Amino acid sequence: MSADKFFQKIALLRCPVCGAAFSQCGASLRCKSGHTFDPSGKGYVHFAPNAGPSRYDAALFEARRRILTAGFYDTVKEAIRKAFPKDANVVFDAGCGDGSFTKALQGKTTVGLDLSKDAIRLAARGGGPVLWMVGDLTRIPLQNDSVDVILNLFSPAHYAEFSRVLKKDGLLLKLVPQSGYLREIRALAGLGVYSNDAVVSHLAEQFRLRDRIRLTRTFPLTEAQARDFLVMTPLTFGVAVESLDASRLTEITIDVELLIAKV
Repeated sequence: MSADKFFQKIALLRCPVCGAAFSQCGASLRCKSGHTFDPSGKGYVHFAPNAGPSRYDAALFEARRRILTAGFYDTVKEAIRKAFPKDANVVFDAGCGDGSFTKALQGKTTVGLDLSKDAIRLAARGGGPVLWMVGDLTRIPLQNDSVDVILNLFSPAHYAEFSRVLKKDGLLLKLVPQSGYLREIRALAGLGVYSNDAVVSHLAEQFRLRDRIRLTRTFPLTEAQARDFLVMTPLTFGVAVESLDASRLTEITIDVELLIAKV
């Protein structure tokens, strides 16, 4: 049954290799050029079999899920929910990670894509109607003009592909860090102050930026939560996490901007 949802929505999908439509061939998705992909019984399709290893591993996503379900980002989720069109049919989460945001912000049909197989396997755990995909944002396996809302939350963007799959009246909701985001970790790791100016400017060059909503809040942390924050953020990729004293991390600041844009 986990694979059936892909065949039920097959008209929404396209081959990431050649762009052709899929047809069902037994238990596989096959395009006219013969490119074949098999939906897993675990509820996802691997559309990027040649993807290399990633630093975004299972441990990172497990830690991120614990943080996302602990309430630190509930205000952010609510702001995104308020910006959501009530009649959104197809929602595409581009760079969905473990799927925590995806599941909280669904449309009638929801697609979650990430290049990390570890992330998608975690997202697909427990079943459900979301179409989970391991895939590359430069080759999104969705048809032209098929998506009402693109979520792009703490993730790289590919605006040419976003423009291709988004309907003319569709909406892009992009979440980016602001200068105070995880500032306590930056201080602990000896990192400088972050600026999102270049990211926002690049978006504004590609899409029509309609609104910028800043959301800031500081929370107390337990030591276990502090360790999870240190594991889940790419801020520590260049740092030996075990050398950081998590006991010094007693609070954390969530400081983000929600960017609302149209093609």
